Amino acid sequence: WSSDVCSSDLLAALTVCGAAQAEVLTFDSINDQGTLLFSATQDGATLKATVDFTLLSWTAGTAAFSVHVSNASSGPGTNRLMAFGVDLVSPELTSVNTNNDPDWDAGTNAVLPGFQRVDLCMFLSNHCAGGGIGNGLGEGLGDTFTLNLFTAGDFTKGITFTSPYGVKFQDVGTAGQSYEFAGCIATNGQCGGGGGQTEIPEPASLALDRKSTRLNSSHLVI
Repeated sequence: WSSDVCSSDLLAALTVCGAAQAEVLTFDSINDQGTLLFSATQDGATLKATVDFTLLSWTAGTAAFSVHVSNASSGPGTNRLMAFGVDLVSPELTSVNTNNDPDWDAGTNAVLPGFQRVDLCMFLSNHCAGGGIGNGLGEGLGDTFTLNLFTAGDFTKGITFTSPYGVKFQDVGTAGQSYEFAGCIATNGQCGGGGGQTEIPEPASLALDRKSTRLNSSHLVI
C-alpha cells in the first residue's frame, strides 16, 4: 500500500497542510496492508483504536479485505467503539457486505455523525450512526471480520481510501456521551486528538469526483 499527502491542489485549498491534509490509502496488489489510527482525549478518557486492512482477493467487480479492529481506550466511561468510516472510496462502490458476520455490518453512502455521508462505513449495533452501547467493541478488545466491496468499475486497477477517516465512540468519559473524530494513516503519524471538530471546506479536486448527493464539506479534528 502507499499514502499520498499534501497534493498541490490540496495546498491551494487549505491554509495549513499538516492540520488538514487529505490522505490516500492505496491497495494495488493482493496482500497489500494499511492501518488507520484513531487517537484523542475527551472528558477524561483516552480514546485509541487501530483498524488494519489486508486485501485478500479481487476481480474487476469485487474485492475482499480482512479487517482487524482493536480498541485500546482507557479512562472513565466504557468508551465503546461503535463505527468507523472512509470518506471516499475509488472506484465507486455499488454495495458492500461483511460476509454475514454476526457482529459487524457495513454500508455505503452512510451517515457517520460529524462527517456527513461517507462512501464506506463499518459498524456494530444498528447502523453507522451508532446504537446500543452494549454492542460496541469494549476497551482492550479486538475483532476481525471480512469486508466485501462491489463496483461497476475495475478494482484491479487499484483501490483507494481517501480521508477523512472517521470513528464513533459511545459512553465516553465521565459524562458518558458520544464522540466522533478523525484519524489518519498510521505511518504518517499526524492524527488529530484532544480537540473539537472543525469544519473545513472540501478541496475542489475531491469535490469534483463526488456523487451529486454528497455534501462538499467534511469534519476533521485539529
